[in-house]
Amino acid sequence: MESNKTLQIWNPRTGIEDLNGDSAELGSSEIPGIKEIWTEQRERLKDTAQLSDFTEKLSREWAIETGILENLYEIDRGVTQTLIERGFQAELLSHGSTNKPREYVIQLLRDQKDALEGVFAFVKNDRSLTTSYIKELHAALLRNQRTTEALDIQGRRVEVPLIRGAWKTQPNFPVRDGVTYSYCPPEQVDSEMERLIEFHSMHVRKGVSAEAQAAWLHHRFSQIHPFQDGNGRVARALASLVLVKDGLFPLVVRRDNRVSYLESLEAADCGDLRPFVELITKLQKDQFLKATKISEELRREEDVQAVLDGLDREAGRIATEIRKAHREVFDLATAIEHNLEERLKTITQDVSKALKRVAPHASALVRRSDERTDHFYRAQIVEIAGKHIDYYANTSEYRSWVSLNMRWSRRGQMVFAIHGIGKPFNGSLICAPFLEFKDYDDNDDERQSKSTLIPVAEEGFVFFYNEKTDRLLERFEPWRENVLKIVIKELTQNL
Repeated sequence: MESNKTLQIWNPRTGIEDLNGDSAELGSSEIPGIKEIWTEQRERLKDTAQLSDFTEKLSREWAIETGILENLYEIDRGVTQTLIERGFQAELLSHGSTNKPREYVIQLLRDQKDALEGVFAFVKNDRSLTTSYIKELHAALLRNQRTTEALDIQGRRVEVPLIRGAWKTQPNFPVRDGVTYSYCPPEQVDSEMERLIEFHSMHVRKGVSAEAQAAWLHHRFSQIHPFQDGNGRVARALASLVLVKDGLFPLVVRRDNRVSYLESLEAADCGDLRPFVELITKLQKDQFLKATKISEELRREEDVQAVLDGLDREAGRIATEIRKAHREVFDLATAIEHNLEERLKTITQDVSKALKRVAPHASALVRRSDERTDHFYRAQIVEIAGKHIDYYANTSEYRSWVSLNMRWSRRGQMVFAIHGIGKPFNGSLICAPFLEFKDYDDNDDERQSKSTLIPVAEEGFVFFYNEKTDRLLERFEPWRENVLKIVIKELTQNL
């Protein structure tokens, strides 16, 4: 079937274009906090088995997911987790867990993991990005992939030999859903790739933020599409290189992120890189939350003497300016609490009015924690953190909450809990919301109540001690409004 539309991804009039507008405005206010805190934690965990294990599992996850995105193979979610935990062994791929021969899939996974480790080595050796290295990277990623799909003169899909480590010699115009995607023609690839390197080098010299660099480099490379196959894998490896070089995590785009990933690239095709930068930021936060659990795991595994040594080191660290700076995040938490309190008060009357239609004596009241009540909801916080958002909740350094308490024939609490992430405290806090319903017996006996806890956000709102209050609230308010919409829908279904 012939395609009825051609989408020009690479513009033949202009070629790839530099960053548009103010690159400083494109950067994320969250990334500096992630970078600084992770750099400090990584140094403290240096040479530990825990850090080595985390890095190894992260590399395995990157290797698995980057191939799934390209439809090289399918792997069941449960088996994916087993491969991440135990390594790439053919016997772990049980019958029916993948759609390709087991040994072939394992070879691809190992090649992709080795290529990422090559990126780590590239960064460690402080090499500058060149077209030669990009060709090396392509050859490493596709080392055991012998063929790729192409269209013959009748328009049929056929397998053709794959050329590794060299620019394409034939146009590659993939067709998806009746749309032909047009990339840079072979005769202009060499000059466009040189321009890509020149622009990237200029971004490095100007100090463009890593997340903006990574988004730009990934997208413009994808516009050129310089290789016969494997361009997506190389693009994510290049973005990872930029991020790792700046002290951040590789770009792990999971199958669950596929839709937002493609949508952000389409927005970049239209000249807007911001959605892609926002996605990169989100994925960095995901890895940051995982990484904060390492310290807690290490603390549990240390012997008594090591704990005593750690206590001594921590006591000294508390006295430093770094510790003092970390505590500045508490002022940001206060700003968020005030913002929440004011916003919840604006909806209280409408909520109360709706509840009174169900029960005439219904009420709704906004509450905010103080020194006597800040320990409330600890069990709920731990459950939400451990089972739903996947981070270690640290309530020892800071804890607060703002809630909307509702009474009708049932009781409900919409709670925004604020506390630390990981242990020891690292200068980051999270706002984790939840909704709780309580049903009582006829005597209104608290001991006989039945409680239902409902998570209302896929991820908490993470913030850092080195953020500015105005930029922080600009980030927070859209997140807050989305949570409120979810909560009100849940409340509607639970009257």
